[in-house]
Amino acid sequence: MLFEILEIGMLLLGLGFCLLAGVGILRMPDIYTRMQASTKAGTLGIACIIAAVGFHFKDAIISLQAGLVIAFLFLTAPIASHLIARSVYFFGKRGWETGALDEMADMYIIDVTARSPAKPSGDKAVEDDRPGDGSSSRDRS
Repeated sequence: MLFEILEIGMLLLGLGFCLLAGVGILRMPDIYTRMQASTKAGTLGIACIIAAVGFHFKDAIISLQAGLVIAFLFLTAPIASHLIARSVYFFGKRGWETGALDEMADMYIIDVTARSPAKPSGDKAVEDDRPGDGSSSRDRS
């Protein structure tokens, strides 16, 4: 009886955290706060649901496996979220425009304007992006 109450409580708690993560993704203003909401609440919600699965089966091996899955989630989700946030930052998305403080701006020199999504094609000569002596395709012909 105690395990069933604990199981239902963990399932409802996990469902609440997962719902909170989904609402956070929809309602937050920029990618960084969305990522924080999904990582923190989502990881805790899934951990509660997996703990409920461990309580449901009442087996030591399954409970150990559930604990290992929870530990893996708590180790990998914040690291993945951090790496995604850094890559988004370096590709030029700075954050919420109304009052965001960019403390990393002085640490890195980033020239986002140098990246172009596509090179023009046609009759014009296009510079070669391959490393080499620095000469362009116009100098070779």
